[in-house]
Amino acid sequence: MNPSPAQRIFAACAPGLEPALARELVALGLSARPVPGGAEASGPDACAVACLGSRAADAVKARLWEGAASELPAARRDLGRRMPGVEIEVRREGTTGTLSADAVGSALFRRGWRARVGAAPLRESLAAGLLLELGFDGTVPFLDPMCGSGTIAIEAVLLAGRRAPGLGRSFAFEGWPGHAPARTAAVRERLSALARPPPSPVLASDKNGGAIRLCGKNATAAGVDADVRIERLDASDVLPPAVPGVCLVNPPYGIRLDRDVEESWRALAALLPRLQGWTVGILAGGPGLERLVPLKPVRSLAIQNGGVRCRFPIYLP
Repeated sequence: MNPSPAQRIFAACAPGLEPALARELVALGLSARPVPGGAEASGPDACAVACLGSRAADAVKARLWEGAASELPAARRDLGRRMPGVEIEVRREGTTGTLSADAVGSALFRRGWRARVGAAPLRESLAAGLLLELGFDGTVPFLDPMCGSGTIAIEAVLLAGRRAPGLGRSFAFEGWPGHAPARTAAVRERLSALARPPPSPVLASDKNGGAIRLCGKNATAAGVDADVRIERLDASDVLPPAVPGVCLVNPPYGIRLDRDVEESWRALAALLPRLQGWTVGILAGGPGLERLVPLKPVRSLAIQNGGVRCRFPIYLP
């Protein structure tokens, strides 16, 4: 197979997770650097690698041309002739212009298994990005004690099992002129060969019976119901494995601190002493919530979850 020329892409992600996305793209074999809103990357078959293999990306755009802004009209005409029917995105920044195209064709974060969601669904890509930020690789236990519809726990299973998120999909770039199907097939084969049974347990629990049923249905739809243990428990009653692991939780949000939100955070505070040696990340979606945890985070990130500004404190109990 002939070597593929390097492609340049921009992969978008939730604000705050740009470094995690860049690290993921590097792990997938690309050169990448974080930029506001995502990561710029390059390498052979970059569109296929990012669309098929990235968990944290929300979108992937191919950088088709970059140059002086004064040359944009001629470059747009040339691209229009070479790529008929492909919608070209034009961007001008000062004296520089870029021409790009959506390599995906639909929302990349939709994995296809989540037919049912809870009241406040978390994007699959955001859940995966937070797992990557915590360094979770599946070799240690995982726990989500407020699992809701199960998005975080399911993404943890898929990550632990090295199941590339885009293998069951087709993408817009595959219909572009000059696309080499054999090269994309080789990327699919390479990523598919990485799959394995999750080596450590993935545990999901919630005090709400409806959430537990929804989590189970989504796990079945994703084909991971045999790889995640789902229980109905209040977070304060969870008994984690003795082997330290990673805990990621998305507790209820509150624009103001209401009773349900406060109770959820107090339940997490009661659980933390039993997570000695664990890495714990909590997505905080409202003001004044972190003070309910009697620990100081080792670091805290600013994250955007949809239109909600969140903090992501990371604890090492």
